[in-house]
Amino acid sequence: MIRKLLSSVAIGFTAAFLLTATGGQTLAAADSKALYVRTLESYPAPKLNAVDGREYKILVDPAKTQPVMADAFQDLWTRVQSAAAKQGFTVRQKAKDPLKFEMYNKNYYDTSDQFLWSKGYLLRITQRFKDGRPNPNVTVTVKSIHEDVLRTLATPLAVVGAKAELSGKDSVGFGPGGKLGSYIEKDVAFSVPRESLGNLTLGDFGRYMPELLALGRPSDTVLLETRVFTYKVKPGELVLAGVEPCGIEMEAWSAADGGVPFLYDISFSYDGIDMYAVSPAHAAGEQFMFKVVKGELAGLAGADSDKWGGSKVRKLFNRPISSK
Repeated sequence: MIRKLLSSVAIGFTAAFLLTATGGQTLAAADSKALYVRTLESYPAPKLNAVDGREYKILVDPAKTQPVMADAFQDLWTRVQSAAAKQGFTVRQKAKDPLKFEMYNKNYYDTSDQFLWSKGYLLRITQRFKDGRPNPNVTVTVKSIHEDVLRTLATPLAVVGAKAELSGKDSVGFGPGGKLGSYIEKDVAFSVPRESLGNLTLGDFGRYMPELLALGRPSDTVLLETRVFTYKVKPGELVLAGVEPCGIEMEAWSAADGGVPFLYDISFSYDGIDMYAVSPAHAAGEQFMFKVVKGELAGLAGADSDKWGGSKVRKLFNRPISSK
């Protein structure tokens, strides 16, 4: 039986925004070096060769925008465009239906004591819909997130019995003290029929990823489900030097179908890169975060936004980033 996992549950595993040789988080300290410079210096080539993308994330307090979701998306997009232009950044709106949204469910799974998270794993199913009906196939995503970057990247995430796509990402956001930090995560995604996952026990997922069964819990371990109703728009793109135009996305999370969102976020990213070869994009992306997000759009953040490093999942499960 799958039960709802209370979002107030917190566990001791938190990642610190520290720049060390083994730390999974990096911190932009008040010195002359940018965050990306410190990251690349701490992990010289080829240590980050498996990282092929960088995402910049901003959490938005729903109280700081319009109460109706469609109006909120319009408001946020207008403010992003205006703020970016004021600071000299080029943002382009999509020609057709820029604010048309897609709806899907994100279902997160873990034990009652968040055993998987304590082992550095995040397990999610994305359920999409067409004409109001659920797609018979679902996308399973498993992420590796450890305090140790090299351990994160060394985690196999090996999938059997399904075609899988593996990637690594540097996720950038504001953390404790309003400092710009980042964390490295590795993830794998694969699509399978929902019915093939049976009762959604650890063993059902372990059928596709055997390493989950080597973590120390039996295969019949019950996993609790936390469901988020997700609405996403892709209104346009941000132009940064050295990479293809970066898609801008906005998401709204709600606890019920059609319910009032309890969280919004805005993100932009570039993928398919060599982390060591696109420093102009890294530099420009970080300047966008400082000048546009921290500067022009500072009023969108919630009172506790610095606790999460831009991560919706951390806020959902009350997993604040350590300030140590």
